[in-house]
Amino acid sequence: MQKIANHTLQTLHKEGYHLIQKRFDVFRSLVSQTKDLVERNDYSAAAVYAEIAALYATFQHCGLFVSPELEQLLLTIGRKVIPNNICSSNSTALLPGTPNRVLHIATHLPPIGGHAKMLYRWIQQDSERIHSIAITRQGLDDVPSFLKEVVNNSQGKIYSLSESIGSIISWAKRLREIATSADLVVLHTHQEDVIPIIAFANREQSPPIIYVNQADQCFWLGYSISDVVANLRESGQRLSQERRGIAVERNLLLPIILNSIQRKLSRTDAKQQLGLAEDSIVVLTIARALKYKTTDGISYADVHLPVLQKYKQVIVIAIGAGNNDEDWSVAIEQTQGRIRALNERQDTSIFYQAADIYVDTFPFVSNTSLLEAGSYGLPLVSRYPFSDVCSIIGADSPGLTGNLIYARDLEEYTAILSNLIEDLEFRLSVGEATRTDITEIHMGINWQQSLEDMYFRAATLPRVSMMPTTDQMSSNEPDTLLTRIFCQKDIDLDRIIQSRMRKMPFNYRLHNLIKLIKIHGFSRFDSFKWFTLLLPEWFYSRMKNLLF
Repeated sequence: MQKIANHTLQTLHKEGYHLIQKRFDVFRSLVSQTKDLVERNDYSAAAVYAEIAALYATFQHCGLFVSPELEQLLLTIGRKVIPNNICSSNSTALLPGTPNRVLHIATHLPPIGGHAKMLYRWIQQDSERIHSIAITRQGLDDVPSFLKEVVNNSQGKIYSLSESIGSIISWAKRLREIATSADLVVLHTHQEDVIPIIAFANREQSPPIIYVNQADQCFWLGYSISDVVANLRESGQRLSQERRGIAVERNLLLPIILNSIQRKLSRTDAKQQLGLAEDSIVVLTIARALKYKTTDGISYADVHLPVLQKYKQVIVIAIGAGNNDEDWSVAIEQTQGRIRALNERQDTSIFYQAADIYVDTFPFVSNTSLLEAGSYGLPLVSRYPFSDVCSIIGADSPGLTGNLIYARDLEEYTAILSNLIEDLEFRLSVGEATRTDITEIHMGINWQQSLEDMYFRAATLPRVSMMPTTDQMSSNEPDTLLTRIFCQKDIDLDRIIQSRMRKMPFNYRLHNLIKLIKIHGFSRFDSFKWFTLLLPEWFYSRMKNLLF
C-alpha cells in the first residue's frame, strides 16, 4: 500500500507540474485584462475582473500564493477613487497601541463553519472593546443571530455593504467611511475580496489593519494593505514569510480562539442519549461536506473498513458527510451500518462528549474541528503522507503540535487506530495531554494576551508599503500537490465570470451574457435565470427571494 501511495504522489506531482503552467497563463491573461481596464480608467469593470482573477487563482492553484501585480492594480484603483480627505478615528485609546474600537470586515459569515464561530468567540473574549462588523457580500437578515447578539452587547454595529445601491467602487467608498470611526481593522475576508484593498489603498490615511490568514493554503488578496498577518498555525506562518514575503515583524501567530469546554455529560451518558451501546468505541469526525473526498479511488468510509471489520464494537460517525455526493453505501452495508454519515449540524457537543477517538478529514484537513475535539480530551489522528515541505497541506496548530498523531500511510493509520482502541489508558492519557495544551493556548487570558500583542504590533508598526514586483510562479512542492489535491478539475472560466457578472457595469453584463449564449446556448442557464444576470448585484440581492 505504501508503494501505491508513493506512486500516486509521484503521479500527482507530474500532473500538477503541467497544470500549473496552464493555469498560470490563464491567470496572467485575467491580470492583463484588469490592467487594460485600469489604464482606460474603467475602474468599476477593472475591480470585477481583478476579483475574477483572484477567484480563479484561489480555486485553480497557479503556483502563486499572492500576486503583487494584481494587488498593485487594486491599489491604483483605490488611490484614484477613494477621496484623500477621509480622516481616521480621533477616538482615544486607553494606552498607546491599544485600540478601543475594532472594525471586523468579512465577505460572508454562514452559521455553520469555523469562521463565524471564531469571530463570535473573538468578540466575546475581547469584551472590553467596541466591536463592529462590515460584511461585503451578505444581507443583514442572513447574519447569524449569535453574531448580532455579541456585537450588540459590545455596543457595536453590523453593516451590510452589498444591500446598498451601488457597485464594488461605491461599496469600497462606504467601507472607508465606516472605518473612520475605527481604531483598528481586522480582515476576515474571502480570498478574492477586492473591496478592502480599494478602500484602504491610501495606507497613511487608514487605520492599522490585521489580516486573519484563515485560508493559508490558498492564494489570497490583502497582503499589500495588512500591517500584520495573523496566522492561525505554524505552517501558515512559515508559508507567509517564504511565499508571501511577509516581513518577520509583521508575521505573527494567533491561535484559534475556543470557548472554555465544560463537559455536561459523561461519555457513557452521552452515548446513551445517542442510542449507542455503553461498550461501543466511537470514532468521530466533523467537517463540511466538501472535505469528505474520495482520494485515489478510496473513499473516506473505505479507509475505516479494516478497523471496523476487526473491532465489532467500533462505530464511525461522520457529521457533515451526509451532505456530500460520495457513495458510501457499500462500506455502510459491509459494516452493518456502523458507519453513520450525518448531515451538517450545529449541535455537535453531545457527539464530542460521546466520542472516544477523533479522526481528521483527508486530504482537506479541519484544524478547528481537531481543536474542538481535543478540548474535550479526545486523542486526535490525522493522515499525512506528504514530504516535510508540504506541511501547509496537513493539520497543525498550537496545542496540536506534539499531541496530534500523524499517519504516513493507510497501514499506519489502521495501526494507530487499533492501538487507541485496544489501549484505554493510552487513549485517555493522550486525550488529556491534548486537552491541557489546547486549553492553555486557545482560551481565556493566554489567548487574550496573544491578541493584545498583535493589536499593539499592528498599531505601532509603520504602515505597510509594497514594492512593485513581478508575479513569480513556482512549480515545486507544495504547489504541484495543491494543484492536484485541491483543484483536481479545471474550472470553467466562463462559470467564474458568470458568477461575478452582476457586479459588472451594465454594458459588460450585456456583452458577457451575449457571449455566453453564443458559446453555450440557453442550456447553460437554469430555467429563465439567464435574464437575472443583467440585474445589478444590489438589486438581485434584494429581489431574489421574490423572483425565485
